[in-house]
Parts: sequence; structure tokens; C-alpha cells
Amino acid sequence: MSTWSVYEFSRIYRDKSTSLIEGNLHLSNKQFESLKKLMRCNVSAHRQFFNYGYDRDREVLICQNYVGVICLPDGDQLEILPKISKTIDYLEDRKAMVKNTRISLIKMLRATQQIPSKVANNASLNLTEMPLLDVFIQLFLNEVGLLIKRGIAKSYQSKEDNLPYLKGKLQVSKQIKHNLLFKHKHYSAFDDFSPDRPENRLIRSALAWSMNRVGPDTKKLCQEYLHHLADIPPSKHIREDLKAWQRGPHFRHYETIRPWIEMIFEKFSPTSVSGTSNVLSLLFPMERIFEDYVALRLKSQLSGYTIRTQIRQNYLLTHKANQEEKERDIFLLKPDLYLTSQKEIVVADTKWKLINENLPGKKYGIKESDIYQMLAYNQTYQKDQTGSEVWLIYPKTHLFVKPLPDFRFGNGSVIKVFPFDIATGELILN
Repeated sequence: MSTWSVYEFSRIYRDKSTSLIEGNLHLSNKQFESLKKLMRCNVSAHRQFFNYGYDRDREVLICQNYVGVICLPDGDQLEILPKISKTIDYLEDRKAMVKNTRISLIKMLRATQQIPSKVANNASLNLTEMPLLDVFIQLFLNEVGLLIKRGIAKSYQSKEDNLPYLKGKLQVSKQIKHNLLFKHKHYSAFDDFSPDRPENRLIRSALAWSMNRVGPDTKKLCQEYLHHLADIPPSKHIREDLKAWQRGPHFRHYETIRPWIEMIFEKFSPTSVSGTSNVLSLLFPMERIFEDYVALRLKSQLSGYTIRTQIRQNYLLTHKANQEEKERDIFLLKPDLYLTSQKEIVVADTKWKLINENLPGKKYGIKESDIYQMLAYNQTYQKDQTGSEVWLIYPKTHLFVKPLPDFRFGNGSVIKVFPFDIATGELILN
């Protein structure tokens, strides 16, 4: 079992064997075909994972803005990591690059609650020596370990069995049918206090699934917890057991487990249940993660501001189609961040894009559409404020480590372009 690490927008080629060449992945026919099936399955989100095409007569899948891990049918894993280290010379220490990028990703996922782990403290970042799937499973196992310490839930289950002793109520008709010649047996109906519940069956199935896809250390922990659940059968009907999952005060200690079960069996991998594909994916939209992470961290860093996200307050234009119709607002503007203080309003947008502070002649790689968007925000949300600021926030990379010189509109307003350091969780203002 191998783990292949690539970045967003890396290319994945169909080839005779699997290898990593200059940052692009070459997959065997079987593995490549499995990714194509994932993209073509009925789950709409999966179609956004890759773009399919040809490069010099070779089939290619181009990764998009999703990061995480895909489990291939033969046991190999495909890691797609954030592109923040993609611009570093590939000949440098790639292992360290992958590790640091994985640390950044786990930090953002935990902070924005994209991965449901409350017990993962800072020491858990040492897990990033492991493949990304092992990290996810280790965090899941932390929750399972706490559950086992608190106690596995049991309930009374109605059962019937042919026993050598009388237990519960004798089933007379079945006793005559089955035991006419076996007087020493008793066909009984009884209530058994058993851990055979939907929640426990799903946990056992998730542990069994995990054990076959992780490294030795994680596998050992899976085996240990499976031993504690040895009396519980695996789930035969995943969806039915998910629907039957019980909530309430007596099952509060199960609440931290359920999101992981959904992640493995339903939310991020419905194809693993439906059978339309034998590829399981745990993928997250990177643009949304970055946006949420920046907003979360700025609320701590910029304590002098009240920060709101994705406000729906102002429209760019008004329009009246004819004399009879009332004038109406059109083109709603939704800035990522809306910062207010006693003195000013600042509108900001986060952009999960790479820019280069060394290329002023090429506008630093900033897209004109992003500038036009900031102009629209300025004209609507800050129209009554002179000398206002709008902020563009990009991820910090080795090519963008300090704020760019100000960009000025004709009305005196300023666009400030700041790097956001994911490692420290801070906006670099100076």
C-alpha cells in the first residue's frame, strides 16, 4: 500500500505503472479508471474533483480546488494537498514540504470544524508524519477510545432461541415443532441486554474498514478497539443503521462519534455505500476552508473590529424594465468579510490564489476581475466613507511574504493586499 502526494491542479496521467514525476502523478490503467468512475458517478460534487482531458494524446485528470485523500481500489491512497508549497522548487526537500503542508491543512480543518475532532490537541499535529488518511483515522480512534472508557451502550433486544434451559417465555407452538424429540431443549422468547445496537454496529464496521487501509501503528489501535467490540456484529445495512442512530441524554457520549461515521459512510463517500464506485473519498473544498479559517482567526487578531461574514446587504445596481414596473435592486454583492469599528468600515475578500510580490510588471498575478470586484464593494458598502480601505487577502507563500504597495482608486480609496500566514494563523499587516 503506497501513498501518493500531489497538490491542487497537479496532473494525473494514465500510464502503464504508477509513479510520481516532477510533481505530476502517473497512474496505472486500473487506478486511473477508478478515478474516472469517481468523477462520472451520480454524486454531483465528485464531478468537481477533476477536469478530464488529453495532453499530447494522453488521458489526463487535473485536480481542482479540493484537498484530502482518495482511497484507490488496490489499497493505494492519493493525497491532494493545498497548493501553498507548489511553487517551491521540486528538487528541494519534498518530504519536508509535504509534511509542512499537511500540518497547515490539518490545522485549518480542525479550526473550521471540517473534521469533527474535539480531542485533537496540538500534540496531534505530530500525526502529520503519517499519510493523511491515517491522520483522519487516528482522530476518529481518539473518539472511539473515549467512548470505550465511558462505556458501550447496551439495550434490551427481543430474541428467540432454542436453549438447553428455560429463559423468558416458552414458545409452545415452536417448542412442539422443534423439540418434540428433544425434551431437554426449550424454545424461548426473551429480552437480552446486549450491545448489539445500530450505533455500535456502525462503529465496528468503520473500524474494520479503517484497519485495512492504514499503516501499522494505526492498524494496531484499530485491532485493539475491535477487540472491545468483539461481541457486536458489523452493520449489514449502513443507511438503515444511520437512520436508527439514537440521540438523547443517555447517548450524549456517542455524539462525537457520529460525524466520523457519516464522514466514512455517507457524507463524503456515498459511493462506498451505493456501490456505484469502489473508491472512497474524503475531500474538502479548499477555497471555503481558507475563507472560514481567515474569518475565524481575524476575529481573534483584530479585536478592535466587529467582523461579519458573507453579508447580503447591498446591491450593485437598480433596474426598471418598463414604466409600469417598480425599480428593483439587482446584482447582490456578498463580500467575504465585513469589518466595522467606531471609525470605519473595511470590506475584505479572501482569495485562495497564488500571487508573486516580485512581479509588479505583471500586476503580481492579481486578476483584474478581483480588482473590479473590490471596486464594486467600495462603491456600494463604503460610498459614504472617504479614504476607505478594501482588503484582498491571499495565502502567504515564499513568493508573497509581505503586503504589496497600495493600489489607489480615483476617489482616494485604497486596496490593500495582505498575505495570510496559515502556519501562525495571522494576517501580515506590516
